Amino acid sequence: MWTIVKLILFYFAYQLGFTALVAAISHFVVPIDGIMMTSLAMVASTLMMMWHLVRFKYVSLSHDKYKEVSRQVLLVAVVFVFAAMYVLNLLIEQAGIPNTMEDTFIAMSRNPFGLLSIALLAPILEEMLFRGAIEGRMLRMFRNPWTAIVVSSLIFGVVHMNPAQIPFAFLLGMMFGWLYYRTGSMLPGIVGHVLNNSVAAANMILYGNATLEEQVQDKLSMWLWAAVAFAVFIVAAAWLNRHLKKQESV
Repeated sequence: MWTIVKLILFYFAYQLGFTALVAAISHFVVPIDGIMMTSLAMVASTLMMMWHLVRFKYVSLSHDKYKEVSRQVLLVAVVFVFAAMYVLNLLIEQAGIPNTMEDTFIAMSRNPFGLLSIALLAPILEEMLFRGAIEGRMLRMFRNPWTAIVVSSLIFGVVHMNPAQIPFAFLLGMMFGWLYYRTGSMLPGIVGHVLNNSVAAANMILYGNATLEEQVQDKLSMWLWAAVAFAVFIVAAAWLNRHLKKQESV
């Protein structure tokens, strides 16, 4: 368990360290605006944490496991995640949970380095860290795989430290965690996570802080789409459960 705590500490330490470094560069070398500072720090800290995970062998970049995941499974996993995204976003929005990072994320999504971090680098790192390193270790620690999936997803939710993101990240983490357990590969989670963040970034670029209801402009249609998305989610989950082999260990 200490290894998991250590990884979380390194995760935040790299963020704080590179934020301080970029701030120092801005102060002493060349002025950098706030959003650019945040975006550059996130890109640098994400790449550093990726290096850390690979260098100290918490995760492997071997392609062997990736080859076991068929294109059909990846496609259904994408549908599975995409359907869940819509339903979860709608439910959290309707619950009125505050999004304390919304303005920052909107500004970052309109910055090239911020967009790179949000849409690509962050989801890859988070799957490497929370699924590959943390859940992978927990699957070897606990006899019941669901203990590993739930606990690692809870950690994933809490480290976002944003009220609106915590339940969303926890539930999405459960799906990615289940896919990781059933496939033995980070690839389905990475593909699904990149899709989730890319759609969110595109939505922020196009609509800013407009709600789903404001975007759809028809409450009945919004809930009908939610019902369709939930049905698709159930069908995709059933298909994946039927076609994926249960893993003895990851």
